[in-house]
Amino acid sequence: MATSTLERLLKNSIFAIAKADATLWNSIGGRFYYKKAPSGSAKPYTLYGGGMTLQRNVMAKSSPVATDIPIYFDIYSDSGTSTEAETIQGYIHDVFNSTSISLTGYSNMGLRLGPEVPTFEEDTGFWHISITYYGIGAAA
Repeated sequence: MATSTLERLLKNSIFAIAKADATLWNSIGGRFYYKKAPSGSAKPYTLYGGGMTLQRNVMAKSSPVATDIPIYFDIYSDSGTSTEAETIQGYIHDVFNSTSISLTGYSNMGLRLGPEVPTFEEDTGFWHISITYYGIGAAA
């Protein structure tokens, strides 16, 4: 399956899952953007994407048995404290810790939580929490 097709499937699935959860969606005012926010976007917002160039096959002997794809979420908040960003982080956990992703050509695509990095960006005054998940599924 071509990377561009897999990337598009992943992009659309993640967006649909996030939009279907009213709590997450309302917490960011529907500002859930693929890889880059439009110029002048109000905060809070969340960016999402997949590391298609970083995907790897999980091997068993000489053939792939699954594909491991990094998926990231970046939360940006200009609140005076970290509370807003941390609350959104909790909503992302609530939604994505317990979901599976339906992708054509893959079966049993589940997510597992990876590293999380909370920072306060001094130069912009934004709270930024970076969350990585790994989508793991077997090629159908």
